[in-house]
Amino acid sequence: MSHQRILDEVAKTSIQLMLQETFFGHFFTSILKDVSEETSSIATTISSNQMIKLIVNPTYWDTTLKVPGDEEATKALRYGAIKHQILHIVFKHALRFPEFGNKKLFGIASDLAANQYIKSEQLTEDAIRMEDFPEFKLNRGQGIDYYYKRLSEELQDMQQNGGGSNEEKEEEGNSPNDNSDGENDDKEEEKEEDLNQAQSSLKDLMEQEDNEQLNQHKFWDEFERLSSAEQKMIDAAINESIVNSVSRIKTKDYGKLPGGLQQYINLLVDSLKPNVNWRRVLRIFTASSSRTRLKNTIRRPSKRYGTTPGIKIQSKQKILVAIDTSGSVNEDELREFFGELYHIWKQGAEIYVVECDTQIHNQYNYTGRPPELISGRGGTDFNAPIAFANEKHLPDAIVYFTDGFAPAPHIVSRKPILWMVTSQGVDEDNWDFLPGRRVKMTKQFV
Repeated sequence: MSHQRILDEVAKTSIQLMLQETFFGHFFTSILKDVSEETSSIATTISSNQMIKLIVNPTYWDTTLKVPGDEEATKALRYGAIKHQILHIVFKHALRFPEFGNKKLFGIASDLAANQYIKSEQLTEDAIRMEDFPEFKLNRGQGIDYYYKRLSEELQDMQQNGGGSNEEKEEEGNSPNDNSDGENDDKEEEKEEDLNQAQSSLKDLMEQEDNEQLNQHKFWDEFERLSSAEQKMIDAAINESIVNSVSRIKTKDYGKLPGGLQQYINLLVDSLKPNVNWRRVLRIFTASSSRTRLKNTIRRPSKRYGTTPGIKIQSKQKILVAIDTSGSVNEDELREFFGELYHIWKQGAEIYVVECDTQIHNQYNYTGRPPELISGRGGTDFNAPIAFANEKHLPDAIVYFTDGFAPAPHIVSRKPILWMVTSQGVDEDNWDFLPGRRVKMTKQFV
């Protein structure tokens, strides 16, 4: 039984993943692999240098994950077993293990969360599947929190109706009024008949002392014993592997991922993007757009030192603010925006406001008070304020408050432009058509 042979076969499965499901293939390259009898099947553990490692039991690989005379079925089972472990890692089930009180129920819920994304022929017969719990009517595409909560509710309902697992009943003790074991056995049989398929499946899993599928999670308590810093290091490593895997695959391949998995990855990737403080961006942008001029004073030039104190350098900011009034502008964000403009105005900036949709409807000097805007006049055309700036107002910079939903401007701005995009406006991935600097008014800074 060669360990190297098994590692070679694991590598072949890795190639299958790369060819069939590119995301999982790329992600698997970041995981350490080893053959070990520490596990009775296949599991993930922590290496000596605090990295996640996949370990494979040689007997399990050559028996349970092998169908004699059927090479394709063998490939499918091994593919599914490895993908199952990858999904646990991607969903960070081991890191979340300490958060949940009922560890066995958490194991069942985590397998449901993972196995829903694996084909039936790629799962072993004892795999925990959604089909085992038809009466629970579990929704697909959900995460561990949903499945744990739903199973907890069903388990509680079973206990209240006398159908809970023996494991859950041990604390209740024996009633002093019990007359005979035979009578109790008859009652238990009646209760068993009252259980539906889903309840029976859950009860059996909760009562099993040695379930091979749930035993694959036995190393998860190692993650619980890690320090906070070590857990954060592993969490960061998983995040990095997910981001790198997504960046390496083509858009069409990413689009083939199941919706629930895509949603999870999208939320994770978005959460890792640095939050930009739009207030700071606005202040830096306007400050850097100032121009200087020389001012003569009544002081004479110094004959002794050769200096010219009679000349004073002054900086001046002339800012054009364009307000998109075409659609439903968020009033709170608009108020916040003008609150920041007030501070810039107090520093001496000259601010001129134009209200526009497809054309400019109102224009005025900003005097420290937010305007009452008229909104909902139709579409948006970014060209009108830019043309006004180029030909008439001639500011040092333009700040455009908008949701960004409009065609790209065809007029080139002669001055720097900053697009203040509302939080519900055009997504960062789709705003490259806006020329100049762009910043999202994220809620974190409201």
